[in-house]
Amino acid sequence: MPAQPYRGQGHDEADQGAQPRREHRRHRLRSRRHRDQPGEPHQADAVQRGALIMLVEKLKEYANSGTYPFHMPGHKRAGGNGLPYEIDITEIDSFDNLHDPRGCLSELQKTAAELYGARHAFALVNGSTVGILAAMRAMTKDGDRVLIARNSHMAVYHAAELCRLNTEYILPDTVDGLGIFASISPAAVERMLNAHPDTSLVVVTSPTYEGVVSDIKSIAAICHHYGARLLVDEAHGAHFPFSDRFPQSAVPCGADAAVTSLHKTLPAMTQTALLLTNDDDLARELQRQLSVFETSSPSYVLLASIDRCLSFLKDSKGAFVDYTKRLDHFYQAAKSLRHLSVVHDELMTAVNVFDFDVGKLCIFGNGCMSGKKLMDILRADYHLELEMALGDYALAMTSVCDTDEGFDRLINALTQIDSRCTQSDHSNTITVSPLPQKRYTISEAINADGEMCDIDHAEGKTSREYVRAYPPGIPILVPGEVIDREALIQLGALRVAGNEILTDHSAYPLISIIG
Repeated sequence: MPAQPYRGQGHDEADQGAQPRREHRRHRLRSRRHRDQPGEPHQADAVQRGALIMLVEKLKEYANSGTYPFHMPGHKRAGGNGLPYEIDITEIDSFDNLHDPRGCLSELQKTAAELYGARHAFALVNGSTVGILAAMRAMTKDGDRVLIARNSHMAVYHAAELCRLNTEYILPDTVDGLGIFASISPAAVERMLNAHPDTSLVVVTSPTYEGVVSDIKSIAAICHHYGARLLVDEAHGAHFPFSDRFPQSAVPCGADAAVTSLHKTLPAMTQTALLLTNDDDLARELQRQLSVFETSSPSYVLLASIDRCLSFLKDSKGAFVDYTKRLDHFYQAAKSLRHLSVVHDELMTAVNVFDFDVGKLCIFGNGCMSGKKLMDILRADYHLELEMALGDYALAMTSVCDTDEGFDRLINALTQIDSRCTQSDHSNTITVSPLPQKRYTISEAINADGEMCDIDHAEGKTSREYVRAYPPGIPILVPGEVIDREALIQLGALRVAGNEILTDHSAYPLISIIG
């Protein structure tokens, strides 16, 4: 028997825009490989040494170029000199074991749990990706049905593939006039769970790349009512608990588990992240699955970076006050732009957006130029490197480590570019295609016999690989799905807009189909 509809507050379609979030928003609006012949030089070793030197020098050259980073990692390249070889060790005596922590790493994880309002925290040195893989394996059994937000990271799809899961999808609406994904509606989650009552896990991305947040508290309640668990990919929300100007974190809102990437928006090195849960039984299985998916030789450089980041967060209130003041000043200055725009109120008040992370700066060309062109101009002419561009907008990622100088350089550059803009009726907004028909599960499709086919002749065929645009890397086609006209139109539009189309075989426009 399907479960009875969840009767929690605010889940009727008619109430979607009138949840208590409005009051919350108003408040926030305010405030090696081989050896050479004997006797000959070891050329392979020399090449390797040369490659290393080249990479180090390339990194140093870039660091000294004057280019300002409006992209991750959140430390913004401040506070370090060279590579820290002196602290690059392995799991030696008195330095604990990440896969069975009982000493200093256990204390590190306890600190992380306290800071994030969770009973358990796992330090990750393979990014949020390893957290997603471990969590989905821990929270499902082979063949389970899972409900996945379509705008999920590729790690979610790879976990579904590895665990042979039967996937159903929720495709979020888009925000009117902007073309970016809105929040996942609790009502949509309930409809899907009512239609598929055997669903064991729901996976939601909140916040999205662009900063859109979903109503995790309501979604969690619905999931639990239908007997499903909720995993939240909160990779872009590591900063949320440290200022009331940001949305609430997922685990305190009832999510069974969440991953968050320290490196994306906090002073931590790339690949550092946390996996969080309040469930004691689940925590034990998460630890076991992390031993499967995460490296057995964890980098102590990265672990030290996590420790340093947590130390910063213990006494970070003043830093976050300054950060949010910089954001307020920037948004206020951006209101003077005549052609370009930095969206804020449009997302804070959109009926299908539950909440929004103001630390994500979505800069729209509004017909004057594509997001890619804007990003190229900022890089070439102003030495400002943004995170990504898609369609009509470019995305600048900010963090508590950004400076007044950085924000000033960005708004001054945008003002100059804006003054040279001429309005156009041309829009670069990418239309999202409907969900394709699913013929096979992901693992069934990947393990089927296949052949290569030109994408222009593939309509009606079944994809045997992922087809996605980068950025942001969200799949347009998943293995086992029918290649329909709508998907072909979207792929064409993305190529025209300058996005790279990626496939598993790196042969696009050839695509692997089921033969």
